[in-house]
Amino acid sequence: MAGPVDIREDTLLAGYLFYGEEDFLAEEFIEGLKRMMAPSAGGEFHLTRMDLDEWKWRDIIDTARTAPFLFEPWRVLVVRFPERKPGSDRGRAKAGGPDGDDEKGAKFLSVLDQKILRDYFAGPPSKTVLVVVKAGRVRKDDAAVRFFHSLPKASVAVVEMKPLGPAALMKRADEAARALGKTLTEAGKRRLFEIIGPDLRLTLNEVGKLAVYIGDRKGIEEEDVSQAVAWQRSYQAYELDDALAAADFAKGAAVLNDLFAEGERPEQVVGRLAGFFRSVLAAQAWLREKSRTKDDIFRELFPYISKNFGDLYRRKYADFFGVVEGLSAAELNALLNKLRQVDVRLKTTDAAPKRVLEIFLREFCLARKKKTIISSEGP
Repeated sequence: MAGPVDIREDTLLAGYLFYGEEDFLAEEFIEGLKRMMAPSAGGEFHLTRMDLDEWKWRDIIDTARTAPFLFEPWRVLVVRFPERKPGSDRGRAKAGGPDGDDEKGAKFLSVLDQKILRDYFAGPPSKTVLVVVKAGRVRKDDAAVRFFHSLPKASVAVVEMKPLGPAALMKRADEAARALGKTLTEAGKRRLFEIIGPDLRLTLNEVGKLAVYIGDRKGIEEEDVSQAVAWQRSYQAYELDDALAAADFAKGAAVLNDLFAEGERPEQVVGRLAGFFRSVLAAQAWLREKSRTKDDIFRELFPYISKNFGDLYRRKYADFFGVVEGLSAAELNALLNKLRQVDVRLKTTDAAPKRVLEIFLREFCLARKKKTIISSEGP
């Protein structure tokens, strides 16, 4: 099954597996469920999010079988597989499947887990939807994907979350603009894709901002995108990256404050932070493989910082490669794991997002200055 999922009460299935890189498609589906089900719950609808790092399948299924409260005629459980850490698939091809996924699958989807799930979907309770998300680069022959494909199609659908190509992405941008009473010119769409790339969540978010930016005008032009999106994203990306590279907590906290004041969602801020650390990991890999020079790497990762900037360029260059050479791949993987745990906490608890992210930022800055040790333990 591929493409958008039809959300109607009469066609809704008991279970869905969403797998792949564009995990915003799963979140869209979940939001669609909430919109459909909220009216029958008197406008109040709550879903339960569970992470397989913390929950066992037997407990998840026990929860799914429990009858919902009277004021919650529908029950939705969202279960996420932990994302594979960068580089964790190296040397694991012999572990079972072609990419070592059987070993990982056994940890989060054992033979007993599979029996529990088969029994559940053989006769699932009504008004209960189990949404399972396996985000990241996931092969079609992944152990979990194969298992969910083997379940009855009358009860379970498997959806691949492929990153959208330029045409499909701009079609979504067009639809979002029209829904807001605006239109996107062809030049405007091309410029939007140049700046943001294949990121559906950010694309739709920026279309919403552009609709406000142009005021009473109907058409969103290329110049509007350049002025309202390119400058803002370059400036914010520079400011946050600069604070991380320099391990400057005060500056990083100020940037976080500005981002939240401008309406940035917590998951978007987490994405920005993760993007910086993944850039560092990529730079380490390129240098280790000797496939690119430092200048090539910096030009690709920070195209908005020109050599013509003089001292600013040299300082940014030195700060970034200070992180690349100052933290090990293991430490960076631990940071990404901790950031993933932060993301889970933000999605499953009432913790104040800005405070949670400030704690993560402070820990990184202290670790970068070697005043503490980075571990992959939870925040």
